[in-house]
Amino acid sequence: MTDSADLSIEVFSAVTELAVTGLTSVVDGDWSVPAGTLDWDCWHTLDHLVDCVFSYTLQLAGRAHDGWLALQELHAVPGATPLQLIEAFGAVSEAFVAVVRAAPADVTASDGIHELDIPDWVARATFEVLLHAHDVLTGLDGRFEPALELCAATLASPALWAIDRARAANAVDAWDALLVASGRPGRME
Repeated sequence: MTDSADLSIEVFSAVTELAVTGLTSVVDGDWSVPAGTLDWDCWHTLDHLVDCVFSYTLQLAGRAHDGWLALQELHAVPGATPLQLIEAFGAVSEAFVAVVRAAPADVTASDGIHELDIPDWVARATFEVLLHAHDVLTGLDGRFEPALELCAATLASPALWAIDRARAANAVDAWDALLVASGRPGRME
């Protein structure tokens, strides 16, 4: 395992821990409200996040090279409580960490468009956690302020090819850059 992969998984773990803490603090809120500026409600946004991390785990573990593995999305059972969704998010995050740590340093897997290495997959997963934890916590009037160095480490990844780097360049800091680069309102807007 390379040092950059180890560092990246530590960033992912720190962001995940922050997200779980934040989400747990609003577990008794109304999860049917919109998640920030998204069309999805908070429940469905966290459900989507569980699927994202789960899918990334399987792609990397399966060393998929011809697009996505032939699987359907993972979704919570209807009626799952917010706490159960948070537990599922924690579980898939732990599985992702275990797969990353067990994988050979040179492993790659396809995201359907690009062949990604371990740091790329970790950056993608970290990005998803940062944004969707923010979305849910914004919708539920919770607080989510990740450390700027965690945001900067994520933003530095070339694997985040779909973000608007021009908007990011005009942001006030790395967290604001991730928000505006993904089409969300910045903290200063």
